[in-house]
Amino acid sequence: MNQQSVTTSKKLVHNTFFNVAALASHAVISFLLIRFFLGRLGQDRYGVWLLIGGSIFKYAPLLSLGLSSSINRYIPVYLARNDDEGVRRVISTSLFFFVALAVVLIIISLVVYRNVGAWFAIEPELVRTAGRLVLVVGFCFAFAMPLQPSTAILSGLQRYDITNSLALAVLFLRTVLVVTLLLQGYGLLAMGLVFGLSEITLRALHGIFVRRLLPRVPLFSGRIDLGFLREMLAYGINTFLYAMGAIIIYNASILVIGIFMSTAHVSQFTVAAGGVFLLSQLLQAFTAAIKPAVSDLDARNDHLRVQEIAFLTQKYSLLLLFPSGCFLVMMGREFLQTWVGNQFKEPAAISEMAVVLTILTVGHCLMLAQHSNFLVLVGRGQHKIFGILTALTALFCVLASILSVKVFHWGLLGIAWSNFVPMALTSVLILPIYFNRKMHISALENIRNVWQPALLGSLPAVAMICIWKYLAPPNSWLEIVGVIVAAMVLIVIGGWFLSLKEVEKKRFVKIALRKKESGQD
Repeated sequence: MNQQSVTTSKKLVHNTFFNVAALASHAVISFLLIRFFLGRLGQDRYGVWLLIGGSIFKYAPLLSLGLSSSINRYIPVYLARNDDEGVRRVISTSLFFFVALAVVLIIISLVVYRNVGAWFAIEPELVRTAGRLVLVVGFCFAFAMPLQPSTAILSGLQRYDITNSLALAVLFLRTVLVVTLLLQGYGLLAMGLVFGLSEITLRALHGIFVRRLLPRVPLFSGRIDLGFLREMLAYGINTFLYAMGAIIIYNASILVIGIFMSTAHVSQFTVAAGGVFLLSQLLQAFTAAIKPAVSDLDARNDHLRVQEIAFLTQKYSLLLLFPSGCFLVMMGREFLQTWVGNQFKEPAAISEMAVVLTILTVGHCLMLAQHSNFLVLVGRGQHKIFGILTALTALFCVLASILSVKVFHWGLLGIAWSNFVPMALTSVLILPIYFNRKMHISALENIRNVWQPALLGSLPAVAMICIWKYLAPPNSWLEIVGVIVAAMVLIVIGGWFLSLKEVEKKRFVKIALRKKESGQD
């Protein structure tokens, strides 16, 4: 019998560490590569990569209709019940579904290939390359699709150490290959092939580890239960709506710009939003481990610990969001000028991009403040309204973006405001109320346990950033790094003395001592 160990604080911290390490590495490398890609490819070719290659990697997972989330939930639930047959049924049924999705993705890739020049505002000399890029990336992702369940299974087993260690190894190898090929004079197709093959390799490695962890559950045996597939999709569809909404909010603007403006504008918008996406990846890494943990605790009817996880995760998320958002708003222009200032010839480009960054930062921080609450409800299977509202928010963002560009000709600023308004309305007025009702938490209780200590803990770092901006705005990487390091130190100090309760401090100290003892052994 393959049993699931009980979720503990130590396991949550352990998994969170690996999530943050992997996602932070990915975010930092992606951040550094943006400048390199702009220099080697130029605005137009880099815009094609973002529009075609980037979009396929972002949108292809949506074809799963949230089934990965169902796997992530059902695996820990069946293991908590010691139900090996249930685990087999999850794996076999999901594998059948993902094989069918691979065929669908191949068909979609062929359709986009035939119409890429007509659908997007791509420079004529790049249309042929863009079409081939669709086939390369689309077909690679299709071949990786049947291996997708293995990643979700490892997540359900709460083995984030394995998934993230492998992701780091593949990420570093891919980065070295891409940089080497571009320096040797290769272009977009070589990039697409390396990214696609790395995706296949990563999923295959996940499958190998799943077989080792669940030796009694072969990947290619077991009963395919179509009725159970409908049940899994019914659960996953709500997660799909949230994921679809989040991906559209983050990436649909690129498609709108690519259709109605130009690939050069795609590059500008992506660079302007780079800091926000970096923050988003860090927060998602920090909170990813709580969903299977909540599923495990909910299956054991340990509702008090679920509520504790909800409070603590949102509080720690806000401790990250407040200072980070303040930095991007207050020092966004200096950040962009230092990062990519010499890559854009238009004098007003950096100033416009800084305004875009400010607008997007506020909107996305409001949305990200509710992300941990969504994961808690996903773990309990109570996230339907969250998914629907996020999908509706995404729909309004897209419609407003099209109107702002096509009808009012407001450009990139119109795109940014079109993202901000729906996100702010949903995140401030609707989602917190719904979460509190589902968790039977009063607004006052939420403020007292989450928002008040988070604000107090982040206040020193926020004050320091504002004063630094007023007295000596940074104009070099050394000064920007100095601001970030100083803010991190103040977050730790402020969080420890102003945000954490005594029981939390003792818990962290206990975990740290265990790590030290295990290291000495």
